[in-house]
Amino acid sequence: MAVLCGNCAGKLIFNPATQKLECATCGSAFRPEDVEDKNAELHSKYYDTRVYLCSHCGAEVVTSDTESSTFCVYCGNPAIVFDRVSKEYRPDGIVPFQVTKEEAVKYIRLRFLKNPIVPKEVKDKCIPANLRGIYIPYWIVNTDYTEADYIKGEVKQGKHSEIRYYSRAGKVKFKNIPIDGSNILSDDISRKLEPFYLEDAKEFDEDYLNGFYSNRSDLNYYDLRASTAYRCHKMFEDEVVKSVQARNVKIVDSIYHVDIHDDPIYMMMPVWFFTFKFEGKPYTVLVNGQTGKVVGTMPWQKKKIYTIAVSIFVITLALSAFCFWASENRFLGMSQIYFNAVAGLIAMESFFFAKGFFGIKKILKNLKLTQSEAIFKFVKKRQE
Repeated sequence: MAVLCGNCAGKLIFNPATQKLECATCGSAFRPEDVEDKNAELHSKYYDTRVYLCSHCGAEVVTSDTESSTFCVYCGNPAIVFDRVSKEYRPDGIVPFQVTKEEAVKYIRLRFLKNPIVPKEVKDKCIPANLRGIYIPYWIVNTDYTEADYIKGEVKQGKHSEIRYYSRAGKVKFKNIPIDGSNILSDDISRKLEPFYLEDAKEFDEDYLNGFYSNRSDLNYYDLRASTAYRCHKMFEDEVVKSVQARNVKIVDSIYHVDIHDDPIYMMMPVWFFTFKFEGKPYTVLVNGQTGKVVGTMPWQKKKIYTIAVSIFVITLALSAFCFWASENRFLGMSQIYFNAVAGLIAMESFFFAKGFFGIKKILKNLKLTQSEAIFKFVKKRQE
C-alpha cells in the first residue's frame, strides 16, 4: 500500500534519476531503506497490492496506491476496473528503475522516430504520459547441465560438397541464469530485453514499487525447470554449432538434462512499456529500465516504403538506359571508360536496391511478430 511522507503525509514516488522516494507535495526526498511503512509486515513473506482488471484483454494490472491507470498498459484500452486487494509473495530482491520515463522516450525516438516512414500519428503518441513502468518477475537459477548432440554439416571436397556427421557432449555449470517468471512470457522477448545486471540489485522493499506497476510469477517448479532446460540448451547449442568446422551446420538430435541446485532467487526487473494502437492494431515497444535497451519495432507506412523503392528502381533503369544510349551515340563525347564507371555505379546501386527491397520485406514480416497479439500474451493474467 502507499507509503506516506513523514513531513506532510503526501504520497511518495520512487524517482529513478535520484534513486530516492520523493514527495510531490512538499518536495522531500528519502532513501527507500530509510522510510518506514507502518502498515508493512516487516517479517512477512507477502506484501499488499491492488489489482485492476482489463475487461478487454483479461490482463491483471498490479499497482500500489501511488499509481493509477486510465488505460490498460498491455493492450491500450481504457477498460480498467478495480478488482481486489491481493497479498503477493515477497521477492528476494529487486533491480530498481534507473532509466527515467523521459529517457525511455528519448531512446525510443532515437531508435525509430527519426525515420520518415514511421507514421506521424505514432510519433505524436510517443510522449512520457503514454509510458508505464512495470517490474517483471524473474528467477535467478544455478544449474548442473548435461547435453549430447548429433550434428550434420557440409564439407567441400574439390568441386563438390559432402554431408558429414559429428557428435558433441559435455557438462556445464551455469550460474545466475535469468528465467522470466511467467508461463506465457515470450522467451524471445525476455532474452532481447537482457542483460539485467545483478550488481545493481537491492534487497526487496515495496517502496521501490511506488509509482510503478508490477507482475507476479505464475511458474511452478516444473515450469521453472522446463524453462531453465530450454535456456541452457539454446546456449549450449550455440557453442556446439561454432565448434563444428563445416557449412550449414544443423543439430539433428539432442538429449539434455538439467538439475537446479540451491534455492532459485526471486527477482523483479524494470521494464518501460510504450503501448499504442495504429490502424486498429495494438503495438508495444519495451525499454529495459536499467540499461535503456529498446526492444520491438514500429508500424511503417507500406505505401511510402514501396513508393521510395519503386522510385529508386525507375531512376536506376533510366540512368542505365541513358548510359547505353549515350555510349552507342557518343553523346557528349562519353568515353568507354566513363561509361564503364557509370555502369559499375549503377550495378552497385541495383545490388543495394535489391538487398534493401528484400530487407524491407523481412522487416514487414517481423513487424507482425512484434504486434501486441504476440507480445502482450507474456503479461496476460487470468483470474484464478
